[in-house]
Amino acid sequence: MSIEERLRRLEDEKAILDTLHDYGHHLDYGLEDAWIDCWTEDAVLDWPGRAFMRGHAELRAGFRAHSHAPVMYHKHVVIAPMVTLQGDSASVQSMFARLDRYPDGPGIRAFGRYCDKLVRCPDGRWRFTERLPEIEGVRAQAPLGGEPFPDSPEMRKAAKGN
Repeated sequence: MSIEERLRRLEDEKAILDTLHDYGHHLDYGLEDAWIDCWTEDAVLDWPGRAFMRGHAELRAGFRAHSHAPVMYHKHVVIAPMVTLQGDSASVQSMFARLDRYPDGPGIRAFGRYCDKLVRCPDGRWRFTERLPEIEGVRAQAPLGGEPFPDSPEMRKAAKGN
């Protein structure tokens, strides 16, 4: 592999990581337009326990229904991303944790794995075409100022009217 090819690969990986990090920063701090810019026009996002979203209009509606600072503080943290590049497309698997505030202090609300697909767009930016989180653990207790996790036992019970 030439130096140019190696440099291009490093630059691509860095740009992809920037998109992964932008997702959390922009979502947590309510930066709607910047968050939407992380996605292609036809991208899909499946937030477990919520509606499957396709395209910018549905993503924007999902963003607006999500909590943001300063009304509610939380952090979406991406851990140990593994990037597989294939030309102008990439697959990424990473672990994640969402940190929230609870009456007894900070805690992990949920953790799991993101399975992402990204593409290099004509402007050179890497954007999500697909983000499919796999939730592997959820705290049943609702965080301060928030609702129970949409796929928690409490939410399932409430959905059944119990």
